[in-house]
Amino acid sequence: MTGPGGTPNGEATTAAEPGRPSGSALAYRPYLDGLRALAVVLVVAFHSGLGWFDGGYVGVDVFFVLSGFLVTRLLVADVRRGGTVDFRRFYARRFRRLLPAAAVTLLVTAAVFTALATRVEVADGAGSFRAAFLYVTNWYFIREGAGYFGADLSADPVLHFWSLAVEEQFYLLWPLAFGGLALATRRFAGKHRTRALVAIVAGAAVASAVWAVALRNRDPLRAYYGTDARAYQLLAGALLALSPGLIRALRRSPGPARIVATAALVAIPVTASRLVALGPVSRGLVVTGVTLALLAALEAAPGGPARFALTRPTAVALGRISYGIYLWHWPVIWVLDREFSATPVETFAVTVTVATGLAAASHLLLEQPVRRSVRLDRHRLAVIAVGLVVSVVGALVLVPRITDRATGTTALGGEAPTVGGIDPRSLDLSGRDWRGPFPGCEGKRPDACIVRRGRGAHVLLIGDSHARALLPAIREIAERDDLTLSVSIRGGCPWPRGLYAVPILDPSATRRCRTQKEDLYERVLPALAPDVVVAANFPYERPETDLPIGYLGPDDSPTPGPEQRRWAVDRTQASAREITGAGAGLVIVEPVPLAPESFDPLRCLAGARTVDECRYVAATEPSWIETEYRRLAAEPEGPAVLDLDRTVCPYLPICDPVVGGEVVKWDRQHVTSEFARSIAPRIEQYLRAQGMIGS
Repeated sequence: MTGPGGTPNGEATTAAEPGRPSGSALAYRPYLDGLRALAVVLVVAFHSGLGWFDGGYVGVDVFFVLSGFLVTRLLVADVRRGGTVDFRRFYARRFRRLLPAAAVTLLVTAAVFTALATRVEVADGAGSFRAAFLYVTNWYFIREGAGYFGADLSADPVLHFWSLAVEEQFYLLWPLAFGGLALATRRFAGKHRTRALVAIVAGAAVASAVWAVALRNRDPLRAYYGTDARAYQLLAGALLALSPGLIRALRRSPGPARIVATAALVAIPVTASRLVALGPVSRGLVVTGVTLALLAALEAAPGGPARFALTRPTAVALGRISYGIYLWHWPVIWVLDREFSATPVETFAVTVTVATGLAAASHLLLEQPVRRSVRLDRHRLAVIAVGLVVSVVGALVLVPRITDRATGTTALGGEAPTVGGIDPRSLDLSGRDWRGPFPGCEGKRPDACIVRRGRGAHVLLIGDSHARALLPAIREIAERDDLTLSVSIRGGCPWPRGLYAVPILDPSATRRCRTQKEDLYERVLPALAPDVVVAANFPYERPETDLPIGYLGPDDSPTPGPEQRRWAVDRTQASAREITGAGAGLVIVEPVPLAPESFDPLRCLAGARTVDECRYVAATEPSWIETEYRRLAAEPEGPAVLDLDRTVCPYLPICDPVVGGEVVKWDRQHVTSEFARSIAPRIEQYLRAQGMIGS
């Protein structure tokens, strides 16, 4: 998965309109713009790939806290003025502040994306553009990123809109909730009313934080992108806005407050650096506390090093346009990454320069005129209605029209040269329907693993995403021969018991893999008593590639070496014997040939004029793990080993991207569902020849 991102909140561009009296509770505070500048620079550094700031995504945590603080102050001011929240004014201001710049960025990015990306990428990316216009990007990415080998979120040019979606959802719900709370507590007087509000908001914030911690291992994408798991940061800022007594107390000790502010300001970039070894959720909890301390101390104590650093003219100027910098920085990085071979330092320098220029132009020519328009301020309901229409029309009309230029049927016309009677442009390149949640029954009754019941033999499919890719073929065989089919699969989790892969997406993957496999071997296998077990996984630790993965050793060490290889052999032997010793026939499916590290057959086909252009050369020598599989097969009562190399690549070492009229792979590793179904008869024939099913 991609690394987390973040965006300055639209409202958080200023604490209040410049020009308010300095004594006002909502007076302009330049040091808050300086804080936004720091936060957005950290996010850009992280997305640029600067390794030193591999936790730079904490910039979004800073913005969430700051947004909750500032928005709640505005709502409190409304309640004090009129007894309730001025909803029309609030929502109209949100639309005027956020939507114009976001809509222009989305439309320009969609046009550039359509021009540079392949048909497959455009077809996949259209959904994220629609989600961005509707401010549900975070939930869209949670759905699309499910699974070990889910959607490549880092390749999405609107990845950064997930944070805007979280904040917009907060803007939609929080004023309603706060207005309701204000009405519900109006019978309380003075401090009692404030304490009641603080208690309710604190309870909600704690519940959200606990939920985020609970999700971080079970569902890390939801823990990071989910509005429910992020609410605690926004509510933490709201708590500070509801606790003016705390700031008044700090004002009695300005010296210590300045020390706290300075320490907290230093702690933010330190927490964003590689000096701190924490996961995203843990970093978020830490940065939330640090940001609260910084805001409280800055509000309480005038002067001091922290205020001085944050009120430098450059920092304030960047902070005022931080929303625009955020909007443009990721599309710029996407183009640089795709079209140029820039180093992280070069990417950071170019991105800061270009994104700042675009943000300054947007701020001057678009955002400020719309935001400061007196006429628009007089027609708040109309502004809200137009904003909703723009979002819906952008999602349902404009995005499809732009992206259809690359994916529509008209692009398939013409007379391009063909090979073997196949025009690459006529192929359906969108078939990736095997992706999604991995089926299994961990934590459920064992029979929940059964996906089809039949009168024939009981087949159990186990392994990682490569086993999942073969599921359409095994299901086809089960349907044809009336077999019972069970499935227990987890992405990135090789089938042998006690053998784990280096986690490349999520450090908690090993723990989840261990839990799932122990459950499989201890509970599911004995309870289901399958007749046949089909096992498949990726060829982890292939020395001829530069893949950043491998098998973990007996001490969970990720460093490749003889000890790890001996451990892998030992675990494979023991697991195979455990399965066959329980009376099941075992079929180990060897890994299919891999495309070269930098080659994507599906992307190649999307831009090719001939199928020949997308052929590649694969290794012909068996890997060490394949050699071990074959040695096991030679033992008495050993497993059967299915070699699909010549099925996937009939002319090995030359591999064609299309075989039998079907696109073979949707990436360099996994076969498509259509191709898996097309080779079902060959797999069925092999299983019959081994006496595993039917006669």
